[in-house]
Amino acid sequence: MAASEGSVSLPVPSAGSLERMRPRQTLSLVLFCGLVLAGLAGLFVLLAFYTRKGAYGSDWQTFYDAATRWRDNGRVYTVADGFFNPPPTLVLLRLFIFLPYLPSRILWGALSACMLLASGWLTTRALAWRPDGRALALGAWWILVSAPCVLLAPLTGNWSGLILLSFSLSVRLFQKGHEGWAGAVLAVTLVKPQLAFLTLPLLLHKRRWRAVGGYLGACAISVLVSFPLVGRHAYGDYFQVQRSVADWTVTNNALQIDVPGLHGLFLQQWPGSVAASSAANLLSLGLVALLAWFWRGPWQPASSRFVIGWSLVLVVTMLGSSFAHSYDLVLLIPPCVTLFVAGERARLAWPEGWFWARAAMIALYVSPYLVLLFRQHFVVPAMLAALAVLWWSAPPVSAAYEPEWGSITKTIAAPNRRRL
Repeated sequence: MAASEGSVSLPVPSAGSLERMRPRQTLSLVLFCGLVLAGLAGLFVLLAFYTRKGAYGSDWQTFYDAATRWRDNGRVYTVADGFFNPPPTLVLLRLFIFLPYLPSRILWGALSACMLLASGWLTTRALAWRPDGRALALGAWWILVSAPCVLLAPLTGNWSGLILLSFSLSVRLFQKGHEGWAGAVLAVTLVKPQLAFLTLPLLLHKRRWRAVGGYLGACAISVLVSFPLVGRHAYGDYFQVQRSVADWTVTNNALQIDVPGLHGLFLQQWPGSVAASSAANLLSLGLVALLAWFWRGPWQPASSRFVIGWSLVLVVTMLGSSFAHSYDLVLLIPPCVTLFVAGERARLAWPEGWFWARAAMIALYVSPYLVLLFRQHFVVPAMLAALAVLWWSAPPVSAAYEPEWGSITKTIAAPNRRRL
């Protein structure tokens, strides 16, 4: 359309020029100091770990030795040797003993770090959040070195990264409608049964029969494949060792120093107390009952309530497990990402909601420092606070389907919900 007489036509800036016109985001002083402190803390943990244990002192040494004994037709499962993972894990470990110990440990450590980063990224995808490159870089930095327990996961060479990836990947598979595959992926969590005790009951509770079939099918296949390889005696020794260490929750006081959940909290204060262990069990059952109440209502994998529900599963798992360790706190990465996104979406509608979401997220990252430095379980109240904020941030069960939640609380006025 021709311009009217006397009017002045202004050039329309291109997308590239608009991008150049935007003010460049800079790091705040607080964030910069946090990054520096996180890096120094990571170096401190790295130095302290290798100073105390050396290159051969890690969980990976236990795994590598177990696979070597199996290759040499030796006995794999004894309490003294300390290898307590299910026999199918030996098939995976056998692939790594083709390498010398140090290269194999470096390889698994690098894979573990990639699993942690992939889990954080999968959680952002599940929440329909598309962070820019700057946010991804900062998030990767915080995930890897912001808490000592996270850095210990790839350093010690344990299974925590693999289990976290199983949880995070299953959420995306559920959202894409691949329930059978999601159940099969969740079966990987049985690598550490003490972190998998809620997965199958949740699927049964929600009557997700295809996922249950995938879960049980994957378990059956792993047993059928590994049984002829590792032998009947290995399976018999495994169950015998499990019976031998079943009472360690109460009898092994040294174990509870590193357990970040309710059992560690009580049994560190009252070592060897059956009453303290029973109290932790009762509280854990209460949390599981609350979790089952949260999961009432329809199954909507693409909704924010679904992703929040899986974050609650991870938090309750860490609170209720009596054999988890500090490096298993990597399971809190998805809850932290969820709290961050909840805070960002509540920033305009309810500043107080942003504050509580961000405070709960920071507490989950800071409390492991206190556990490792002071051997006190400050992480338990931090996880309980995160559980409360996550629950509060979820849309109500009666709400209509919404791929992204409109606010961090159900009490925000409707106009504010629409603006988000």
